[in-house]
Amino acid sequence: MFQVLRGFLLCVWIALIVTTIVNPSAVDGNAAVATVVVAAVYALKFAWRLLTARLGVNRCYLCAEGVAVTGRFGRVRDSVTWNEVTGVQQTTVVGLLIGAHRIEVFRNRFSAPLWLVAPGAKSALVQALLYEGRRSGALR
Repeated sequence: MFQVLRGFLLCVWIALIVTTIVNPSAVDGNAAVATVVVAAVYALKFAWRLLTARLGVNRCYLCAEGVAVTGRFGRVRDSVTWNEVTGVQQTTVVGLLIGAHRIEVFRNRFSAPLWLVAPGAKSALVQALLYEGRRSGALR
């Protein structure tokens, strides 16, 4: 949703710049304020990406014993060992500009499945997860 809002903000900013070029007296200095707002939004996005990469937020750790997924604040949100796994369901969504895989790792019937989203149409994480699951004997 934030990606759509940033795109909408960028489109409004481009329209404002075009209006400034076509008729400079119609804008009254709003282009400078809008430029600062757009720059601040994209700077915050870049800073958030750097911070989350450094803190290990929203990551999937694939180990020989199982899988661990971290949450929004870098803590382990869920984990599963390979001997608990009863199945894996993979859903792939591919659009014109982006693709993603949603993977659900099923355990016994009393526990909710571990799920994760891997970005990219050909994600190396998905292949590595399936390979490690087959190697450990949890998947066929």
